[in-house]
Amino acid sequence: MVPLTMTPAKIRERLREADGEFDVETYYGALQYVRDDGRARRRRRRQR
Repeated sequence: MVPLTMTPAKIRERLREADGEFDVETYYGALQYVRDDGRARRRRRRQR
């Protein structure tokens, strides 16, 4: 299970554990998805 809050230190630790099996593009895409989803949710809450 992934913790709800990933600190920069925790992210670095997970990257070290991946031992070169890390896809930067996939990670970046996931971050963008989460950011965009959060923005959309905030907009929907404000419209209520």
